[in-house]
Amino acid sequence: MNKILTIYFLNKKQNPVLILLAMLSLTLILLRVKITQEVYLLFLIWNLFLAYIPYFLSSEIKNIVPGTFTFYSVLLIWLLFLPNSFYLITDFVHLHHVTKFQFLFDAVLFSCFTVAGFYSGILSLFDIHFLLQMKYSSQKSWILIGTVAYLSAFGIYLGRILRFNSWDILRHPFSLLSTSCKSIQNTETLLFTIVLGTFILISYCLAHSFLNKKTLKS
Repeated sequence: MNKILTIYFLNKKQNPVLILLAMLSLTLILLRVKITQEVYLLFLIWNLFLAYIPYFLSSEIKNIVPGTFTFYSVLLIWLLFLPNSFYLITDFVHLHHVTKFQFLFDAVLFSCFTVAGFYSGILSLFDIHFLLQMKYSSQKSWILIGTVAYLSAFGIYLGRILRFNSWDILRHPFSLLSTSCKSIQNTETLLFTIVLGTFILISYCLAHSFLNKKTLKS
């Protein structure tokens, strides 16, 4: 329990980093609008907002009594929105070579948004992971976290390739379910899910190891 509380407070100290990353991302994109007189990439702001939602939910769920209807409802919503945190990495498809300066600027811009979203998702996984460890063994908790990583990758496939979003679970649930079942049989879907899911899981494992070292030193 002491270990969990220590990590909780470490996460609280990391909140300003998320704020700084968001401010830096917003500053860069507003600077881009000023320089280019284009609003083309402003959708990144909305994507970043969606990327931060899972962290807000995982922070809130720690204040809810486990096992209640509210707890599982928030947990389900968290799972549905988590892919948004890692989705920003796919926004590099919008990176185009206009001039060398703009290409470099946009590369930095996309990288900043991606790091912000990814970091938010990793911290959110931390919160849920340690909640899982309060109920399950370490091995089972890691299996569940791994499952979540690959589900997130599949969710990103549904969003990037098939153009669904988190709200479609309410607006078009049957279409989403039908398409999801059909896409699982697609080799492209499996490869996309395995590659990106593995990347997310490895990133989390590295971050988890780093956080544990910080915990032991403190």
